[in-house]
Amino acid sequence: MADTALYETDILAWSEQQADALRELAARRDLPNALDLAHVLEEIEDLGLSELNAVKRFFQLILRHAVKCVTDPDAPGVRHWHTEINNWQGELEDRMSPSMRRRIDMDSLWARAVRQAELDLLEQTRDQDFITKLRALRGTPCPISLDDVLLDPTDPAALVQRLEAGLRA
Repeated sequence: MADTALYETDILAWSEQQADALRELAARRDLPNALDLAHVLEEIEDLGLSELNAVKRFFQLILRHAVKCVTDPDAPGVRHWHTEINNWQGELEDRMSPSMRRRIDMDSLWARAVRQAELDLLEQTRDQDFITKLRALRGTPCPISLDDVLLDPTDPAALVQRLEAGLRA
């Protein structure tokens, strides 16, 4: 019997489990010809990967806005960036599943977030101090952990402070 609770709690693990079960089923000779098992299997796998990619995107967006907050703390957009961080942390709280943790590479997401934050700030300002600060972050490992991002989804300022502390360390 399938673990239906897994579907509700960990869509990535469920999709991988179901894909494995369908691969085993594919070896049978008595399946109806109308069953397009290869594409059904692919769609189920894509369902889990789609959720994983959405979670990765939220992490990247959070890091990007936190980087901007740290780099340009007096920018007019800081309050907006905090609001966005808060919204995305809420999405993570709803979507993050245990099996996704091992699939999230914070250093890779950090590198993308730094690049995008640099482009964002270049568009908004010509202040070389901000740009220099950002460029110094290129190639550095992510100074905060996945758990740091998830720690307190109601206080984006706390996340920005953890990032600042991590960058000083």
